[in-house]
Amino acid sequence: MPVRRRILTLVFAALLALAIAVVPASAGGGNNVVIVDNETAGQTLVDASTQVIPVPMDSVTSSNVAIAINANCVGCHSSAVAVQILIVRGSPSNFAPGNAAAAANGGCDSCGAYAYARQHWIQTSSNAHLSGAVRQQIGEIRQEISTTAASILPSDAATDPDLSRDHELDARLDALTAQLIQVVTAGLEESGADTTVLQDNVEVDGTTPSS
Repeated sequence: MPVRRRILTLVFAALLALAIAVVPASAGGGNNVVIVDNETAGQTLVDASTQVIPVPMDSVTSSNVAIAINANCVGCHSSAVAVQILIVRGSPSNFAPGNAAAAANGGCDSCGAYAYARQHWIQTSSNAHLSGAVRQQIGEIRQEISTTAASILPSDAATDPDLSRDHELDARLDALTAQLIQVVTAGLEESGADTTVLQDNVEVDGTTPSS
């Protein structure tokens, strides 16, 4: 097996193990998993998924995972963005969320991989709901997150060795997801629900540029 193919196999196996570890076999609530695998020279692949969903279960084990991989290519780039806001109703007896981001280059030159995962949990009373106007705002921010992910190329050794593009992605995605959280929280409170932040977790992984 060629050296680069062995590297690809090892990289993919390691990241697949991460996804399996984070995502439970039987999940309470929705899972949001974004995997971008790029093996074409000069190609840029981007995928972003933003979820805002209620979780009425007594056992809450939703997972949010972003994985970006470049392998066996030159000048290829990949970005994976996973954003998940879960509205937890009541007081679940089992609360074990998972959030992870991983980016890797395997057997490639001048490549850049970037992964961003943010998971936010809001606990509310049972009568919480989001109006049509709030859902429209959520849709608009979801589109902005996707557009931002696609508009900035991940850092690579040839064109951005100081990681300035990755840092810009961090800042812009942090701002957009914070705006999304504010819109959802305000919308729930407008419906008469009390809200409490159970957890907010941000994971970011950008590959260190190398030749």
